Parts: sequence; C-alpha cells; structure tokens
Amino acid sequence: MEGTVMATAREVGSSVRPLLLLATLMAIATAVAYLAIGFGLVPDDFSSPLRPVMVFAGVTYVVGAGVLHLVGRRLLLLGAAANAAVLGLFVLSAARENATVDVLSLSAKSAQVILSVLLVWAGLHTAPRR
Repeated sequence: MEGTVMATAREVGSSVRPLLLLATLMAIATAVAYLAIGFGLVPDDFSSPLRPVMVFAGVTYVVGAGVLHLVGRRLLLLGAAANAAVLGLFVLSAARENATVDVLSLSAKSAQVILSVLLVWAGLHTAPRR
C-alpha cells in the first residue's frame, strides 16, 4: 500500500531494533513506577494525581511498550509528543508542590526522558514501508 507508514519490527533497520528494545524497557520502567504509585505502594504523604489516574497512566505505558513494536513512524513521534506532555505536566505539578519529587519519581522521569529521545530517534530513522 503506497504511503503506508507502518512496518513490523522485522522490517525496520537493524540500527533501530535495539533502540526499540531499550525504549520498551524504559516504557515498562515508567509503567512500574506509575503502577506502584497507583496501587498505593508509596508512603502516605506521597503527592501525585489520583490513584486511578496513575493506574491508567501505568497501563498506558504497558500498552505503549507493546505498540512500539508496530514501529509506525507517526506512532513513534506521537508517543514522544505524548510522553513530553506527561513530563511537562509533572514539572508544572512539582513546581506547584503538587507532586512528590523523590527517587521513584525522578527514576520514572529519567526513564521517560530516555524513552522520548529513543522514540524521536527511532521515528526519524524508521523508513515508511513502500
């Protein structure tokens, strides 16, 4: 199909595949942090959005980890933009002292920064299928 931008992991360049695997690990690390917060595995004074929101975010990152392997250029770049929005919301929330900044949250944010970089790089280096 002409103009299709989707490809399977087997059809992408060998240089992108390891990045997608690393991006998958970063998405899963982020999901684990969000699910830990969402399921209340953090101290009682931990400040974050409502637990159902954090569970939804965690599940979204798990789904995203799987979807990464569909390797659509647009999907990768959309994921990077959505991830950047989540990071921006955290920064705004932390600036207003509505989010706890600790090892867990900074670990998740570090994984998200790496994930964003990998998504953009892979998105820019994934050729559309012809």
